Amino acid sequence: MIEIILQHLHWYPLMGPRDIYKLIYQGVLGSEHLISSPEGFSSYLAEEFAPLLPDPNGRLLEPLRPDQTILRINLRPYKALEKPVETLIPALLETARLFKGDSIELRGTWSGFVHACEQGTVSGFEHGELHQFTSWLEGLNFPAVHHSDIYMRAYQPAYRLISAQLAAQLGLGEAH
Repeated sequence: MIEIILQHLHWYPLMGPRDIYKLIYQGVLGSEHLISSPEGFSSYLAEEFAPLLPDPNGRLLEPLRPDQTILRINLRPYKALEKPVETLIPALLETARLFKGDSIELRGTWSGFVHACEQGTVSGFEHGELHQFTSWLEGLNFPAVHHSDIYMRAYQPAYRLISAQLAAQLGLGEAH
């Protein structure tokens, strides 16, 4: 997972601990926590998608796991393909159904990241801040989180999670 984290840090150098944790969370647990109903999910996605500007130069797919079985699909590059967002919905819902990790793996993967920072494999994170964030996560039993304000302002993320297999079936290619 450290290689995936380092790749995302290369793409998004302003990532903070919260953003790394969100990456790990999604890679381990998928996106099921966001979907209370298929209808609500579809409606919310359509509302988010409509005002987005197409980005033909953006990365369409980004891996979330070392085995690359689950990916982020960035909505701006997808919109540049001039495909309807409705085409994605069945694959996104199926991805949410398929990927269900467990809290033990989540905790272990986060611990591995903190250890990599302490060993110098991953740099740029203050150890005290990592331990404070870890305590916060433990106190809340490793919840789903939003991106940091800095990440939101800098990168304006607009993505969903999709299985690599379903992305390929839709002709969307492979993650870079």
